[in-house]
Amino acid sequence: MPHKLTINGIALAMTAALPLSAGNAPSVNEYVILVAERDTPAFEHASSAANDQTVFAERRLFRGLQKAAELLNQPGQHTVRLLVAAGQYTGQTNRGVWVLPPIDNVEGALHILGGFNDTFSARAPFTHVSELVTIQGRDGAFIQLGARSKLRELVISGFLFDAGPSNAYDARTNSILKGQSRSYPMISFTQLATDHLVIADNIFLNGAHGAFDPFIVPASAQTVIDIQNNFFLNTIKTMKPAAATSRGNSVAAINIRHNSFLLNWPFNPDATSSNVSAIELYHSDGAQAVNIEGNVFAFNPGGAMQHDWPDDRMPDMTIRNNLFYMNAGLFENGAADAGIIVGKFGTNPRYMVLDMASVEDDFDYTVTGNVAIDPQIPITLSAPLEAANSASVERKATVLNDVRRLFGLNQDGGTVAIANFAPRMTWTPESLPLAQNEAARQYGVQVAGVLGGR
Repeated sequence: MPHKLTINGIALAMTAALPLSAGNAPSVNEYVILVAERDTPAFEHASSAANDQTVFAERRLFRGLQKAAELLNQPGQHTVRLLVAAGQYTGQTNRGVWVLPPIDNVEGALHILGGFNDTFSARAPFTHVSELVTIQGRDGAFIQLGARSKLRELVISGFLFDAGPSNAYDARTNSILKGQSRSYPMISFTQLATDHLVIADNIFLNGAHGAFDPFIVPASAQTVIDIQNNFFLNTIKTMKPAAATSRGNSVAAINIRHNSFLLNWPFNPDATSSNVSAIELYHSDGAQAVNIEGNVFAFNPGGAMQHDWPDDRMPDMTIRNNLFYMNAGLFENGAADAGIIVGKFGTNPRYMVLDMASVEDDFDYTVTGNVAIDPQIPITLSAPLEAANSASVERKATVLNDVRRLFGLNQDGGTVAIANFAPRMTWTPESLPLAQNEAARQYGVQVAGVLGGR
């Protein structure tokens, strides 16, 4: 069943604020900043709703971030909701990066939410896209927080982060040229201290050096990180779910729920590479508990999760109700449930590739309800590759056939040298990478589960 996300009352607060008009303004400690491109119906609506006291209109996202920091740096408990209409945003002077000035307010909450329609009355971020457009040579993460900011809560939800423009690709093979591509992640938190971080409903695409690491500073022993309902697509090593420690406190829980991890690549296209899997698990200093639930992990050649620390060093781990499919192509293993965990577990010189039974039986983790079935997900790569559905892969240049061919999964008489390593992928709102297999639709991203969506 599609899951509904309710995080600290955000959905309720959004519903109360929408639709917005000058006569329906937030309370004195709540502010709304409406961002839309100039000369659009969305900006016309934003301008008519603004009162320049609690509701503001901005044509540039970076100015919205500056206004949010200004409001939150006032003393006291404040909540700022920065609502962004669908469109393409390029940053100040088209630099393709957005810097949030430092914020020092341990009682403040900032919700940065994209994917809104022209009246800011509803959002559908996977089809009504707020795209952060970057450039070749970008000088940092797409979104950069001011150093050592302090907030009670930060939410980033509903954006397309496509690192493709800042990457270089081989003209003959379409493989990424990692040495010529930018090595920054897509979000950098810069030692943000908070009690609650939420990364939800985003698309992280074509990352040459990961999507983000949620390396925040816990503000208390109750700090929680929620990473949910995101697409991670065609990205080299998506994340290490770990945070810092502070004054003896570590993050209470990192929850990774209902995300779709599809075709994410190892750091290098060989079986001896570091950072081979989609997620790199970390030891208990990074979090007291890590809950991995309801996700899809499919066609990640180096494994779904990398586990290099001995299991007695790990946090409380829950791996529950996930779908795994064909995640060990790098190791020439085409079994549906291969590569759920890939790791060295301490000092082993080679990676061990674990299937469902091994993960269930060999660890003292909570491992239950997981399945290994073909989700039949359509995926689209830039030319010359085409869209394909894993239910009916034909002998042609499709990404799913590439996964089989490049890593020896086609079982047609041996392996084939890698021809395409992390070739550029495109986001197609008309063909979302969602499960077509009815039995698989409850896993991964849920369109109906968008934060505050309706």
